[in-house]
Amino acid sequence: MSKIEVSEKIKNLKSALKKMGMNLLDSSLRFGANKETREILKGQIDNINENFLFVIVGEVNAGKSSFVNALLGSSVCATSHEICTQDVQKIVYGHSDRLIEDAHQRVITREFPAEILKEITVVDTPGTNSRELDHQIITEQFIPKCNLVLFIFQLDNIHVQSAWDLFRKIKGNWSKKVVFILTKSDRYTEDEKTNYCNTLHKYAVNENVDSPLIFVTSAKQEEEGENEKSGFSPVRDYINSDVLKDAALKKIMEDAKIIRKLMSDIDSEFSLRKSKFSKDSETREKINNIILSKESLTLANIKSLINKCMNVFDANTEKTLNQLNKGIGFFSFTFKSIRSIFGGENTKTWLENVNKNHVENLNKDTNLVLEGGTDSLKSDITYMVIGVKDELDSLEDLHINPKDMFNKIDEKRNEMLGALKQNLTDFLDKSSVFGGDKILNKEGVDYTGVNVAGGVAAIGGALTFITQLSVLDITGGIATGLGLIVAGGIAITKKGKYIKAVKEALSKKREDFEDSLSNNLISYFNQIKNKINDQFTDFDYHLKSEENQIKDYDVMVHELKNQLDDVENEIYKK
Repeated sequence: MSKIEVSEKIKNLKSALKKMGMNLLDSSLRFGANKETREILKGQIDNINENFLFVIVGEVNAGKSSFVNALLGSSVCATSHEICTQDVQKIVYGHSDRLIEDAHQRVITREFPAEILKEITVVDTPGTNSRELDHQIITEQFIPKCNLVLFIFQLDNIHVQSAWDLFRKIKGNWSKKVVFILTKSDRYTEDEKTNYCNTLHKYAVNENVDSPLIFVTSAKQEEEGENEKSGFSPVRDYINSDVLKDAALKKIMEDAKIIRKLMSDIDSEFSLRKSKFSKDSETREKINNIILSKESLTLANIKSLINKCMNVFDANTEKTLNQLNKGIGFFSFTFKSIRSIFGGENTKTWLENVNKNHVENLNKDTNLVLEGGTDSLKSDITYMVIGVKDELDSLEDLHINPKDMFNKIDEKRNEMLGALKQNLTDFLDKSSVFGGDKILNKEGVDYTGVNVAGGVAAIGGALTFITQLSVLDITGGIATGLGLIVAGGIAITKKGKYIKAVKEALSKKREDFEDSLSNNLISYFNQIKNKINDQFTDFDYHLKSEENQIKDYDVMVHELKNQLDDVENEIYKK
């Protein structure tokens, strides 16, 4: 006895396509395809994964369930009158026999442990004169996806109008392959069978069916082992050759085309992602080069500025040393000492004034140099930020269609770029320093108008070093420590020793001043540079993530394309 079976070739090809479909769906989730796209993709892949679908249609008591059980050689179709007349019954493979009801959908799913149901799904429908709702469920949910419609009539009941009304809906709207099954043939004579077949053929032709296929069957004879009389062998042979072989192979061909089309769609979307990644990476590299270029220029300007400050320091040092050398003399000190007796300026006061004037002049002259120099630094940094912003502005800010596959990723990218550009704009526009305020005032460092990365205020560290320390250190150290002050004057014999000590003190303070100024100016620039680079943390993470995903995607799509090529080669292999 022949049986309904799916060839190993068809099973293997279908299994391979199922695996590819699931890999494609998993990849769409991993690579960030949006939910709507994944749902569309899932629906198309579900269709690929569907078993071959047979829909059984006919009048109540036409013997539909008995026919299916005999055809498949297993009691897959419940013959309960209540179930068969009330609801659509979808029969699928399961490890045990059970019913799953869905009152809302009016579809009962029956799981049954028959091996054939791993490849075939059967939909057993209520009678053709059932509710319009049942017709709608049949024609909308199952007919569009089915591979074969078996239209069943009891031999002497082929004139039922409701059956032909439903047939017109099935055939007219979907052009599905339909075969006609006449049942319970054991009850009729050969002449009656022939006459009913001829009448059914005429009806089918009138419904524009070319060469209608009609099979005369008896489930009773099949169950009793009268296989040659039952008429089931021709039905099985037709299903095996035309549906489960030729039609199945055509379906697999179509499924392979769907997989390739889905891969092509994702590939097109990924090509856009790749081009944007390439542009983003190129722009990021340009931004790095801008920062490095401006860093080199700024550091050179800082070095020049420090040299100017040190020249000011040296000039003031020379001026003060000349004043000390000239002022420390026998007659001048004698005169200062005598004046102090009568309330005039004594030697100690004179030295303190020299010290005070030195500090004030050095502070004033250094401030003038730094004021011009820091304006230049502000310009360097401003042009650096503007250059960075210009590069970001060159990136395409795409207006994403909500239905585009990776729109969520692009939305996030554009939001990130927008925030980045706004932050850099704020960096320039909302800082009083870059708005034109001076860093320095007549009293030295003005901290009140500085709010850029806390950076410009760092210059003040070098300036306060000058104002807070006594450069000559007369009252607290050098003169007293060397025992030079004598009766309000200075021992003239110790003049050389005193001048040498002052030179050494100024030389040490020069080193400290240069280090402090250099460290603070460079720290100031580095803080701003780091502040700018910090703005790119999310963007750099995005680029790294895109780079890794593109690499993973290229590996995945290469593997899937090779697998699909193998499947298609197997399909067309003779």
